[in-house]
Amino acid sequence: MSNQSLSRNPGSMIGLLAGAAVMLAIPFFSSCRHDDPNADRPEFIEVYEHPDSLTPLTAASVSVRAGEATLYVKSNVEFVPKWQDAESSPWAVVSGMEKIGDDLYEVKLTHARRNNNPYYTRRTGTLMLTAPDLKLGSYLTVHQGLVARLSSDMSWSKYGSPDPRKLDGTLSSQWSVTDKNRGWESTVIDGQKEAYLYGKNGYLMLGSEDGYGADVYTPYVDELHRDTLIVLSFRAVAYTDLDGNKDDNKLTVEVVGGGVIRDFEKQGTTKLELEVPYYDLNSDKFPGDMWDEGQFLVGIIGTDRNPLTSDTRIRFTAGSLSPTPGKPNRIFLDNVYLRKITSNAHVQDEDLFLLNGGKSGKDTVFQKDENNE
Repeated sequence: MSNQSLSRNPGSMIGLLAGAAVMLAIPFFSSCRHDDPNADRPEFIEVYEHPDSLTPLTAASVSVRAGEATLYVKSNVEFVPKWQDAESSPWAVVSGMEKIGDDLYEVKLTHARRNNNPYYTRRTGTLMLTAPDLKLGSYLTVHQGLVARLSSDMSWSKYGSPDPRKLDGTLSSQWSVTDKNRGWESTVIDGQKEAYLYGKNGYLMLGSEDGYGADVYTPYVDELHRDTLIVLSFRAVAYTDLDGNKDDNKLTVEVVGGGVIRDFEKQGTTKLELEVPYYDLNSDKFPGDMWDEGQFLVGIIGTDRNPLTSDTRIRFTAGSLSPTPGKPNRIFLDNVYLRKITSNAHVQDEDLFLLNGGKSGKDTVFQKDENNE
């Protein structure tokens, strides 16, 4: 009787089996969801710029000046903060941590200044926040300084001597093929056979003792078309002879190929004239300290009307390029760097132009540190 009934109602048996399968499956799927290795962990350690920030940091920047930086950590577990970088002597340390609210902590980093001399190329360390017992960690990349688009300390220039009093430089037309191909170019004045750009030992000299001026263009940098804000840093001093007679000390800095001087963004000005200092012949440290007073920083910006491009270059001009010579205006030039200032949702670089008082000219970025030493 039962066999016949089942054969007459096959759907009833299927329904019973299906129901049983569903009953068995409920705890099975529930268990899988609980043990899903791809599910988010309930524990968290996240770093924020401010206590009320909604988006965790993926990277952070600290000042090139010596100081203390504060970061905020939201975590529902106890953690240990540590610092790590690649320097032989770490440039930063975790100097304090305090719980300031529910699941909210304040972590302080004390950092050294970027360099003993004005040098701003980026270095990087890591703030490690770990809960070892839970095998949980958060690692924040911390930057100091800016990404360099162009770097030249002129160490490639091996002509003559490092003493600026000795006029033993080599004209750029006589440089080695390798050095000519580095991209530093100069203008030949009408009526002259060659440009008066000289290579010295570790730096360049612009201008001749006869009173002819000279210029030099930085090499092309293709990546500049990606940028809006850049900062130019360099050092320059003017010539003094053995008797203490001084040349003129005018140096013109010009942005060519795209971009304007940031001080004069509204006017669209591309040129800035500077007076550079003279080295001190009477210093006990001369010529080792010849550049100490000759550090400069110039802000450059790309605008809608004049954006930065792959053709953007910096032109330095000492004196005049007139066919008629004037008073000698020899300028020594070294350590030319172009660095980008990135500002977006992911990276907020320190603005060295604003740190320099919002003006181009003498580099005063480290002046605060020096006054405190």
